[in-house]
Formats: sequence, C-alpha cells, structure tokens
Amino acid sequence: MADDLPLRAAQLLTLPSAARRLADIIAVADHPLSYDLVRHLLRVSEEDMAETLQETIHAGLVRRADDPFSYVPATDAIGSEIREAMAPERAERLRRQIAGAAERVHEERDG
Repeated sequence: MADDLPLRAAQLLTLPSAARRLADIIAVADHPLSYDLVRHLLRVSEEDMAETLQETIHAGLVRRADDPFSYVPATDAIGSEIREAMAPERAERLRRQIAGAAERVHEERDG
C-alpha cells in the first residue's frame, strides 16, 4: 500500500478543489453519504457535481456504495490514508458540517 501513496498524492494534487473536498468529506463520514447530501456540502451545480464525482471515482478515491446514490471511500485503506493526512480539527469540522447538512437535507425532503 505504501507504494501507492506517491501516486495517490500526485492524483490528489491534480484534482480540482471540489474533488479533493469531496474525497475528504466522504473519508471522514461514519456512513455512506447520499448524492444530495454531498452536493449540498459542496454547493455545486448538478453538472459540476457529476464531474466532481467522476474525477474522484476515476482517481480511485471514492466509489458508489451498495446504494448507487450514496458514496464511500474506494477502500478502507484509502479512507484511512485520507483521514490520517488530515488535521484532526479539519476532520472534526467536516463531521460537524456533515451533521448540519444532513439535518437541512432531511428538512428539505420533508418540508
């Protein structure tokens, strides 16, 4: 796995900021994240969301979960690598953002 790290680091550097943020958000989540929730967090258009997902999937950082409208890290090891490279404060801030966005998306669906 260590042999893959330089390639993954290079891939991350070449990704647009939205794709890097998407990989970070999905890596810190405790469960698969829905398309709606991730799009809400990224605040991007439908077209940009599709492109961002494609970039992170192609880079091998993210994959579809069992529910095809939800996303998880491509592997447990990749999720761990992304989390370990992240400052703990950033990981906690992203978790709070996920929780807040989940409430808002749930309210929008129900309201």
